[in-house]
Amino acid sequence: MAKQKSVNPNILVSGCGISYGAGELPTWIKVLKICGLEIKDLTGPGITNGLILNLLIEELLKNQYSHVICQLTNQGKLDVELNNKNKTLMQNDSLRNYSFQDKYWPSSISDEHDAKKMYYDYLYSPGIEEKDLIIKILYLQDLCEKKDINLFIFQGADIEWKDPLHKNINKFENFNMLDDYKNSIHYKHHDHTSNRITPNKLYQIDFAKKINELFLKQDIEGKLKKFK
Repeated sequence: MAKQKSVNPNILVSGCGISYGAGELPTWIKVLKICGLEIKDLTGPGITNGLILNLLIEELLKNQYSHVICQLTNQGKLDVELNNKNKTLMQNDSLRNYSFQDKYWPSSISDEHDAKKMYYDYLYSPGIEEKDLIIKILYLQDLCEKKDINLFIFQGADIEWKDPLHKNINKFENFNMLDDYKNSIHYKHHDHTSNRITPNKLYQIDFAKKINELFLKQDIEGKLKKFK
């Protein structure tokens, strides 16, 4: 959580598609950028918690930031390093037919292909995945503390925590973005004609306000009020 108000903060963010700032949909990251905040956006559509944490940690080992925001996603996804043999799997997927950073296929939980079906039937290990996630988060927390960086962690989707080690994670408690969206007044305007679950523009504006009030604490209230 934030230690104190920072003048001209340098912000680092990573998360999945519901926060994806480089996509076509409006997100809270785009709102904050329009308000003038300097944000390094490492979010990616459909990416896993493992890649979200790896991107943040790798960047923090190279550069200094005043604030870090980590949006966790749901478990059970799979990122695949692309090569000549598996690229056709990505290209033929009905929904996840795109790459991230030109080297990963964020296949998410898609099981349209026999390879993915066999992965979930025989190889997927949720306990190992959860332990790996927790250890990476704890390392991120320790790294931010040592570098005197403000850190805000929140869940974008529900995560069923089973490993008791998760109690050491300092995150925005009793919150996940998708449930909050579905319980908000803005959900009635959700576009149900597509398979997208990303919260709509009205919710994203409110969430940008929430992030600023809870964590960033920047003098941008006047700019935020202009969004409709």
